[in-house]
Amino acid sequence: MSSPPVLKPVHNQTGHDEPVYRDIAVVLTQTPGEDTSLNVAASLARRFGGELEVLQVLAMPAPVTDAWALMPDPDLMERYARIREAAAKRTIDLDSRMKSLGVTGRVHVLEALFDTPPDVAAAGARRTDLAVISRPDNAPADAALVHRYFAGLLLESGRPVLVVPATCDVSLPPRHAVVAWSETRECARAVHDALPLLEAAEAVDIVMVDPVPTGFEGADAFGASLAAHLSRHGVATRIVTDKSRGRPVSRIILDRASRARAQLIVAGGYGHSRMREWALGGTTRELFLESAIPVLFAH
Repeated sequence: MSSPPVLKPVHNQTGHDEPVYRDIAVVLTQTPGEDTSLNVAASLARRFGGELEVLQVLAMPAPVTDAWALMPDPDLMERYARIREAAAKRTIDLDSRMKSLGVTGRVHVLEALFDTPPDVAAAGARRTDLAVISRPDNAPADAALVHRYFAGLLLESGRPVLVVPATCDVSLPPRHAVVAWSETRECARAVHDALPLLEAAEAVDIVMVDPVPTGFEGADAFGASLAAHLSRHGVATRIVTDKSRGRPVSRIILDRASRARAQLIVAGGYGHSRMREWALGGTTRELFLESAIPVLFAH
C-alpha cells in the first residue's frame, strides 16, 4: 500500500520553513457581508496554497417534547426540510463562488439542534489553521449575533479568529500591521498565530499601553525582546509605547492603527472573563465592535 503524499512546507520570505494557513475555516452566520470574509479567506488561501473549509451552520428549531408526543411534529419536519433545501442550494452557490475566486475547498452543512450554533462552528473549526468571520456594520442585532459566534470560536476552537468588517476592502496579507502587545499568554499566542501574516508585512508596529517592568524587560527596553524574536523571523518592527491616561486601551490601539494606515491588528482575546467583558466592556469586545480593519485574535 503506497504512502500518502507529504505536503512540502511553504517557505517564507526569509527562506525558512514556517507554519502557514493550509486549511482556513470560513464561518457563515447568515448575516450581511459574508462575501467579505469569503473574499479575504480566499486571498489568504491563494497566498499560502491553502484550502477553504466553509462552515454553513444551520440553527435548527428545537423540538418541543412532552409525554404525549409520540409522533414527530409535521410542521417542524417541514421547517427542517425547508432549511436543508435552502442550505443545499446555497452550497451549490458557494462551490461556484470558490471556483470564481480561484481556490479549492469544501462546504460543510452543520446542523445545530441540541448544541448552540457557536459551539457547532467551533467544533468545525478545530481541524483548521485559522477561522475567518465577518462582522456586520451598522446592524447592532446582527453584530451581537456574530459576537456570540466569535466568542465561541475564540474560546472553544483552539484556533485564531480573524474578524473582518463587512465593509472593509483591505486585502491580506497586510503591508502594515499593528501588534497590541502586553505580557499575557493571549498576546503571545496571537503573535505566534499571526506569524505568516507578520512575515509578509513590510512594517509591524509593536504597540504597548502602560507597560510595566518585568524580569525580562526594564523600563528602558519595553518590547525589545519581542522585536528581537520577530526580527529572527524576518519581521521589521517598530516599538511604540503609550500611556492610557484614562482612555480605553482599545481606543489607543485603534488610533495607532489608523495613523499608521495599517491593514491588520493582532491582539490577544479575553484576557479577562467573558462575563467581565460583557458587564464592563473590555479591549477584546471593543476591538471586535469598533475596528475598521481586520483583527486577528487568539486565546
